[in-house]
Amino acid sequence: MQIIVCKDYEEMSRRAAGLAAACIRQQPKALVSFPGGDTPLGMVHEFADMVNRDEVDISRARYVSLDEWVGLSDKDEGACGLFNRTELLGRLKKPFGDVHIINGAAADIESERASLDEYIAAHGPLTVSVLGIGMNGHLGFNEDGVDFDLNAHIIPLSDTTKQVMSKYFGEKFHPEYGISQGIRQIMAAKTVILIANGAHKADIIQQAVRGEVSPHVPASVLQNHPNCYVVVDEAAAAKL
Repeated sequence: MQIIVCKDYEEMSRRAAGLAAACIRQQPKALVSFPGGDTPLGMVHEFADMVNRDEVDISRARYVSLDEWVGLSDKDEGACGLFNRTELLGRLKKPFGDVHIINGAAADIESERASLDEYIAAHGPLTVSVLGIGMNGHLGFNEDGVDFDLNAHIIPLSDTTKQVMSKYFGEKFHPEYGISQGIRQIMAAKTVILIANGAHKADIIQQAVRGEVSPHVPASVLQNHPNCYVVVDEAAAAKL
């Protein structure tokens, strides 16, 4: 792991976007995956700005989403797909060569899971996987206790994730499952970039980066990745 401690959220966002762009410059036919949510918002905006300034060419690259709440499509409020469409893809003046967004509202969710596997198998492995980290150490919806050998899968949401999701849905929606790329696919990525900011992430970052590698803290598996960057602000790095 290469740990990059940034002064603040803005610097974290810039550094992570720059690392992702560098991976695509090295492999123009890249397969790229970014997370949704509050933490990556600045990073995806920075990345879109870099594309729009012609600092990185994504015309031959492909984009695949990381995860989705089962029950939501990319048109639903709070959906990871909607985040991808509005905060990243919709900002690009020059689009990715191809895009695969998970549909959590698919009538046949098992076929949707299989489609994600097939897309990554056909165009992967991932060139660069940018990841946030949950309060329980999850990566995507690879919740605590997950099998590290899984590819794309559908998984019950942990109690921790259910508590955090209230900021996205309030009382309007109570998903029970997530669909996600698996740890096997994440670990096969050429480069992984883990991002985190804020004092509330300091404990879990310490566990993921310095603690035992265990499914109980899924992000700890990244200690075994050969080319992983941990890009954090000073507050999130406080216990390293």
